[in-house]
Amino acid sequence: MSYVLGFFVIQILATFLIKDFLPPGEVYSMLLVFTGIVAISLYLYRNLKNEWLFIIFIGFAVRVIILFIDLYVPSIGIFSSGTDTEYFHEVSVLVANGQYPLDQTHTVYVPFLSALYYMVGDQRAYSQFLNIACWVFSVVFLFKTLNYLQIEKNLIFIAMLIFTLMPNSIFMSSILLREALIIFFTTVSLFYFIRWVGERSFLQFGWAVVLSILAMTFHSGMIGLVFVYIASFVWLERNKMGKQISTPLIYLLFIASITFIIFQNSDLFLSKFVNDEGAAVDYEIFAEGGSVYLASFSGLSGVAALLVAPLKMFYFLFSPLPLDWRGGVDMVSFLFDSSVYLFLIGATFYGLYRSQMPLRTKIFILLVIGVTVFIYSYGTQSAGTAMRHRNKIIPLLLLSFASANSRQLLDFIKIKWIGKKGEKVDS
Repeated sequence: MSYVLGFFVIQILATFLIKDFLPPGEVYSMLLVFTGIVAISLYLYRNLKNEWLFIIFIGFAVRVIILFIDLYVPSIGIFSSGTDTEYFHEVSVLVANGQYPLDQTHTVYVPFLSALYYMVGDQRAYSQFLNIACWVFSVVFLFKTLNYLQIEKNLIFIAMLIFTLMPNSIFMSSILLREALIIFFTTVSLFYFIRWVGERSFLQFGWAVVLSILAMTFHSGMIGLVFVYIASFVWLERNKMGKQISTPLIYLLFIASITFIIFQNSDLFLSKFVNDEGAAVDYEIFAEGGSVYLASFSGLSGVAALLVAPLKMFYFLFSPLPLDWRGGVDMVSFLFDSSVYLFLIGATFYGLYRSQMPLRTKIFILLVIGVTVFIYSYGTQSAGTAMRHRNKIIPLLLLSFASANSRQLLDFIKIKWIGKKGEKVDS
């Protein structure tokens, strides 16, 4: 991956040097995209074989086609491409040209995109292609993680098919939205976290936390991963706290530093949870819009709003539900999106029920899913928004599904898990 990232950096720096001499039009943008396609294709060819290369390359090709349809075939509407994507592009171009104040933008994605436009000029096709590149890196790291866990081939195949060919995932990673970046940082963060669980290397833990923080900068809902990482450290290293001082101290200093940075920059990392004065937001359920759900709970706040958490989480994961269908679009959305999450959650719960993995491992998997879904569900009020936001956690759900249903994972746990003395894997 480092070679491809280096290639993109060279593209961007070279373009910055010559952008004032480029002729108007799309020719140079297409040159950047097509050389990028070659670089990604070579990366996949060198890192994957057989059916895995075929599956991921098909997903890559489909996303490139969607990119060109989105930009050059306006008669065909792409799901979620419209108001937000145009805002991101237009405002980022203005910021890059010094025609719009940066402090009036609404998300970190705009400064990121405007910095890119400042370097390469108004090259929207190339910007969207970088989202596709992020998806390619994400799917490769998902594959690496599943292999590291020694998951069975059939489960890896299912996970890869879902991540590659799920329609909403295709759209989210092909248009000008921040989802591809969030999924990239999340997937690589999970890879390093799982490596840390097995090997307990501080560097791996550090990468996991830093990458989750980067995901959090683009959407504060990813704070759930940070909570889980810190809780996992406390739980797994608790036996060393009184015996070995040096190693836990390094972790604690690192966690304290990260926590300090987050709270010192609460406007960046915690915008969904604190107000401008730094006080915690008093959450209120606010239901408005065509695809809104749980409208009868609109106006609830505080503890009353938290009591409906199970319902909020359920609707976040599976809406638009049949009782709320407004027509054919909702039916298609349920069939190709909601049903996938129904399958993943149902299969995960059933797999955990049947699995012989340690109880605390089952609790850990449920904790990761529960915390992340809980946080996201309270920032979501409609089916359309839910479909966008739950796509961000699809790598987490796929890893949970595969782990819960894997028998070979028990072998990984026997070798890698450092538990209580005398603990059995199947207890």
